[in-house]
Amino acid sequence: MTILVLTGAPGIGKTTAVIRAASSLRDRGLKVGGIVSRDLRINNKRIGFEFVDLITNETIVLASITGNGPKVGKYFVNLAGCRFAAERLSSAVKNSDVIICDEIGPMELKSIEFIHSVKNLLDVNKKVIVVAHQKLHHPLINQFRNKSSLLINLNLENREKVNEILLHGLLVE
Repeated sequence: MTILVLTGAPGIGKTTAVIRAASSLRDRGLKVGGIVSRDLRINNKRIGFEFVDLITNETIVLASITGNGPKVGKYFVNLAGCRFAAERLSSAVKNSDVIICDEIGPMELKSIEFIHSVKNLLDVNKKVIVVAHQKLHHPLINQFRNKSSLLINLNLENREKVNEILLHGLLVE
């Protein structure tokens, strides 16, 4: 089992890094599954976030400025979206060589299903990349940090090399 944890400030490029890593891993013949989170924007203004399935490119809203569900800041968390992410992570455990979970953050942690599916990643005999919210201190995130083979704090100095760092951490054992 290999667990890589990627953290860093908002907007530094964590999602971009894991999407690039997924592409590079696929180019090497590995099956990559899981989810990434990305901004939802209208007229360059963030209105929420969505999950993207890394195998099918299906999307579902994670949180938005309108709606129902638990509130985190100005966003309402879509628990059905978290369930979608949990299902995709569980499927990736069964069907993928590398599992990506972007991200474990305050919105995602409002869902019991999401928490359970992410906890399972701690015990799979697979390669796992987890994006962890930088400042959030939560027992689940701490477990990943403690069990990680490599913890990368993405910043301006290392972000051009992060794909190489991630690939090296996954492919060299």
